[in-house]
Amino acid sequence: MKNILIPTDFSHHSTYAISYVLNLMQDSQTPCRMLLLNTYLIPSTDSSQVIPLNDALKKRSYEGLTNDLKEAQKKLKNPNIIFETTSHIGSLKNVILQLIKRERFDLIAMGKDGGKHVDNISTLLKEEKCPLLITYCEEKTGT
Repeated sequence: MKNILIPTDFSHHSTYAISYVLNLMQDSQTPCRMLLLNTYLIPSTDSSQVIPLNDALKKRSYEGLTNDLKEAQKKLKNPNIIFETTSHIGSLKNVILQLIKRERFDLIAMGKDGGKHVDNISTLLKEEKCPLLITYCEEKTGT
C-alpha cells in the first residue's frame, strides 16, 4: 500500500495539492492511503485562555479537515484509495517529523504558497530521505 501524507492549511494551495495527488493516483491499481494533516499552534496567552483557545483551534482544524475530506471524496473514483485525517497541535515541521518516525510515507505532498513551510519541510525530508512533491497553484481555482 502506498502511504501519502498531505499537510493542509485549508488554503487553495493545499486543496490543489490534494487534487493533484488524487489525480495522479486515480488510475493506480495499488492500494493507497492518503493522510490529510492539519496542525495548529496556540498563541501565547494567559493560562485562563489556553483551554478555550485550544478547543476553538481544534474545532476549526477538524472542521477544515472534514471539508477537505468531503471535497476529495467527491472527486474520488478509485476504490483502492482511502482517505484519513489527523489534527495535531504543534509546528508543522515537528508534527511531520513525529509522523515520519511512527510510520513510513512513500510521499509527502504540499502546496507551495510562497511561505517558508515548504523550505523547512524540504530540509527536514532530505535528512529523513522521504520524497516531497511540491505543487504550485498561481491563483484560486475550483480544483
